[in-house]
Amino acid sequence: MAVRMPSGPGQVAAVLAVLDAGGHLVCLGTGDAGERGRMMLAEIRPACLVLDGDDGGDDLAVWFAEELGGRVLDAGAALSGPGVGPVAPVPPARPDERAYVAYTSGSTGRPKGIVQSHGSLAQFAAWFGAEFRLGPGRRVAQWAAPGYDAALVEIFATLAAGATLCVAPDRIRANPEKLAAWLDSERVTFLQTVPTFARGLLQVLRGREPGERALALDHLLLAGEPLPGGLANELRAALPGVRLVNLYGATESILATWHDITGPVSGTAPIGVPIPGRQVLVVDERDRPCPAGVTGEIVVRSPYVALGYAGEAAADERAFLPVPGLDGSGDAGCRFYRTGDLGRRRWDGLLEFRGRRDSRIKFSGIRMELAEIESALAAHEAVAECALVAVAGPDGLVSRLVAYVVPRGAAAGEATVSPSELRAGLRRRFGKATLPVSVKFLDSLPRNVGGKVDRRRLADPGAPAAAAPRTPGTPAEREMAAIWAELLGAEPGGADDSFFAAGGHRLLVPRLLGRVREWFGVEVSLWDFFTNPTLSGLAALVDSSAVSTQAVTQPTAG
Repeated sequence: MAVRMPSGPGQVAAVLAVLDAGGHLVCLGTGDAGERGRMMLAEIRPACLVLDGDDGGDDLAVWFAEELGGRVLDAGAALSGPGVGPVAPVPPARPDERAYVAYTSGSTGRPKGIVQSHGSLAQFAAWFGAEFRLGPGRRVAQWAAPGYDAALVEIFATLAAGATLCVAPDRIRANPEKLAAWLDSERVTFLQTVPTFARGLLQVLRGREPGERALALDHLLLAGEPLPGGLANELRAALPGVRLVNLYGATESILATWHDITGPVSGTAPIGVPIPGRQVLVVDERDRPCPAGVTGEIVVRSPYVALGYAGEAAADERAFLPVPGLDGSGDAGCRFYRTGDLGRRRWDGLLEFRGRRDSRIKFSGIRMELAEIESALAAHEAVAECALVAVAGPDGLVSRLVAYVVPRGAAAGEATVSPSELRAGLRRRFGKATLPVSVKFLDSLPRNVGGKVDRRRLADPGAPAAAAPRTPGTPAEREMAAIWAELLGAEPGGADDSFFAAGGHRLLVPRLLGRVREWFGVEVSLWDFFTNPTLSGLAALVDSSAVSTQAVTQPTAG
């Protein structure tokens, strides 16, 4: 069955009900509409699509009912309606039976359904609850959005341990300022999120007044992307009583490794040691074990690896091919997952994440890792974060790199480091083998709904340079720029920048219009704002409203 409901008690109840009834589950976020949602439903053909309300205003539900002949269930009406009478008991699920299908974006852009078993979910939730001391009196935030396996882990680990699940409302999940206030009001003790969002929370916490009540948080878990050592150190300093944990793993294994951060971190934080029930291998191109200090592909061997992929991708078993010599040894039922990630085992036994296998390039016959170059750039004190894109020449060979850099503590146009300084640092690190690197400064890196850098949305490196942005010129534009800087933490790049391109999101729009009302005494409707959400467009609305007001209040000549 498919559950498409906003986060909250109703969605949790629906998830439990589906599994209790003997079904296997796929959770869709309320934003999974359009082509993505249709592809997912067409692939799995669920017996039922569970909504919170009737399907009249839900285009995806209407399409599911009309095009696929699917059944749509209003969970609210089902709960409030008459009972259905005695129901035959459902036999307990076997550990090897399907529990859920979790969809990821997939490297081709088509959603890929990953099939996970009851045994895997139960084992991981039990370890998670025990290791992080969930239990009565603990208050666990469910920050992960529906559709992600992390959300299911948060539900089952929390409820099985007897702790309290505090579901973050959808309207505040992406807003660090509002989420920090919610964490405080709910007295949340446990939060799992991604490093990028943790950085936003850190900025909010630094802005709190000295006398404000401290958060009740005692566990902060970070996963989903590499954890910069600088961020880890700043979080430890700002939250000295909080246990900070770095987690690593793909949806195919739920998670694979973990690491308690208890001291200063240089470079990128290690991903640690295997989670119980998992063996994590580092192998070379011939599937031979890599010695300590040598980079290879990370392979997870475990009975808790996913059962495979759903739909068309089910026939593609390349990611699950066993490592020769290990496929017949050890625990029965062990499966393999080739992550495509690169890792290195340190001399102290801890694992390091070294990027993606498919980010490996060759230049003049020399093999180079984009992740390693990114790490060198990110180590510069003036760089907050960065992402690299390899650019091929007419012959298809990589000829140069484009580095998209977010300056630390400054807008893109006010970076305190020059491209030549960054290139000089790379030459010092890598010598003459370094590719030609172009540097483009951005206010922020584009990210997908899971919080990871979305390289496909970075600007086309081969596109012609755009004209220089027009700076705010009128008094209203300059004052509007100050409001944007206050809300977004950086000056807009130009007067014609969209609020959303500058880093804003729809949850910030009411605050923006509220500040406009306080500053200018002008009421701007949401409809008018979304018609032209640029700095110059909003300033023009303010000017035109002020002129209209003066015309109405101007006394007539007597």
